Amino acid sequence: MSGQTVRREKLHRKGFRMTAAALLLSLILLCTGCGGPASSIHTSPKDGRTIQVVIEDNPQIRTEASVLSAAAGSDLQFLITPADRCTVLGTDYPNCSLTETEDGQYLCTLHSVSYDTVVSVLTEENPYTIRYDANGGHTVSSGGPDGSAAEFSYPAAHLRVNTEQGTALFERENCILTGWNTESDGSGQHIGLGSRIAMERDSILTLYAEWSPCNAASDFLYTAGPNSVTITGFKHSAEDTSLSEEIVIPSRIDGLPVTVIQEGAFRDIACSRVVLPPTIRAVSVRAFENCTLCELVLFDAVSEITDHAFSGCGNFRTIRINACVPPVWSGSYYDTFPDKCDRLRSLADDSKIVLFGGSSVRFGYDSAFLDDAFPDHEVVNMGVFAYTNALPQLDLIRRYMKEGDILLHSPEFDAAKRQFCTTNAFDDKFFNMIEADYDLLAELDCREYKGVLSAFTTFQKVRSGMEAKSYTVSAADLDEDGQPVSSPSYNAYGDYIVYRPNASDDAPIYDLPVNYTVAAFPKETYIDPLNTVYDRFAADGIRVLFTYAPRNIAALSDESDDAALAELDAWLGETLHAEVISDISDSLYPGRYLFGTDNHLTTDGVHIRSERIRRDLLEVLEDEK
Repeated sequence: MSGQTVRREKLHRKGFRMTAAALLLSLILLCTGCGGPASSIHTSPKDGRTIQVVIEDNPQIRTEASVLSAAAGSDLQFLITPADRCTVLGTDYPNCSLTETEDGQYLCTLHSVSYDTVVSVLTEENPYTIRYDANGGHTVSSGGPDGSAAEFSYPAAHLRVNTEQGTALFERENCILTGWNTESDGSGQHIGLGSRIAMERDSILTLYAEWSPCNAASDFLYTAGPNSVTITGFKHSAEDTSLSEEIVIPSRIDGLPVTVIQEGAFRDIACSRVVLPPTIRAVSVRAFENCTLCELVLFDAVSEITDHAFSGCGNFRTIRINACVPPVWSGSYYDTFPDKCDRLRSLADDSKIVLFGGSSVRFGYDSAFLDDAFPDHEVVNMGVFAYTNALPQLDLIRRYMKEGDILLHSPEFDAAKRQFCTTNAFDDKFFNMIEADYDLLAELDCREYKGVLSAFTTFQKVRSGMEAKSYTVSAADLDEDGQPVSSPSYNAYGDYIVYRPNASDDAPIYDLPVNYTVAAFPKETYIDPLNTVYDRFAADGIRVLFTYAPRNIAALSDESDDAALAELDAWLGETLHAEVISDISDSLYPGRYLFGTDNHLTTDGVHIRSERIRRDLLEVLEDEK
């Protein structure tokens, strides 16, 4: 992995802070008798001085030298080798970046060193360990016998643990690694490569490789180029009853990687499951036209695959994506969605109040304040991003809720088309949100959506060439702009809690006034689609409540006067299949309470809104008693 900037203060320092006198003494002693040469990287010196940096002793790490030197004002780099079951978090140097290398070391850069100092490397013992059993395969590196295993430890970056991606770890002749399983015979829980699993702290979990035997090369028609193979056909017809339920395309044919599936190659084939190998880069349109396909397994190395490749496949409902390349959205606000799903899943047996909307929900609640008022319910903040379709998010959220739970929905009107579920089309931003747990996609019935794989192709193009990250980076390590923070930026509820000062004036941030009028929310195209979603929650015994997202009152259209607001409030109260619990005027704030956008509340704004929502919830829930 590369390019990881890690929060410095995530763990208390080991050892002690040296005084200036102790520092000078340490430098003298170490430089004269440390037993190893000092290491340095020099750029152009600023004032001719040489800066010396002492790496404080830490039994959980090893560095190339104890004393490092660099020209004043230049960057100083050194490698850190962690002990087993240990993660390097950063250093206590005020301007430091950390890059995890492919061999498990960390390249540390101290930027613009200008004074002699002692640097503490901050580490954390990993509380989770997973033992991966090759389950009939062998490790790629050693080429060892069947039954080989590998063991990895993981930090507590998330409530659930991302598994290894696996394709560079194990191999098995004429088989494709399609995931992990908690049982060797495949009867346990399936986890996609790189996706997440729940486990106990300070425990060791064994996961077994799942293998799918490949079809013989003789089953395929293909053309071989100088460097790769293109599949052009399959030698079975729809009437061939000898065809198995599964087609597994091999990674290599005639010693060359299989990279392309041509148009029409699997047209009219009767097969319920297809496994594409990690070597596939492109699947042409109509490649699987009119197949009886129900499930597709693929890897996130494919760069071109669209829904048009599966036209006429009316039973195609499940897509399983295995990760084989590093994530790029780790630590971003998109990356909070799997974390929030982790919390929601962990509360499966508890009564819950689930807050949902766009980023105004992330920025808009003091969930602990709400939680305190409702001791019989756990609060979960599921808001992430308004400008991606809310429909698949709500579908997943509903699956993790139970009878008696409460959904409090506050859609953002500036993204109403997506927030009111007016379309079932996927977009690439949803894949940004599930990159750290592709198994979330497999829980959705793809027959209810359009453009799923087309959106995935866009996602692949956007992230191509982006900086590789690590699953071990948490969004709580960084602020909204991707900068390291000294304390977590998200709390356990899912609220973004970095302090946000009030604005200096009430002016809107963007010149994008939003219509708060009945005309902006026609029944057939806006209200009815959202009611369809609400009815699904109600059918599961989940109570749906509606409140308004916060908005800068100066960021409304000229048509949105007091009369229009009152009319809209009445219209939504009459037509929505949800209880509107708040007055629309309570959601409109002076611009001073908005931070950076016209619907992200400042810290003071959050307190005001949370008091109002708590009041509204208490009133409506008390009326039930």
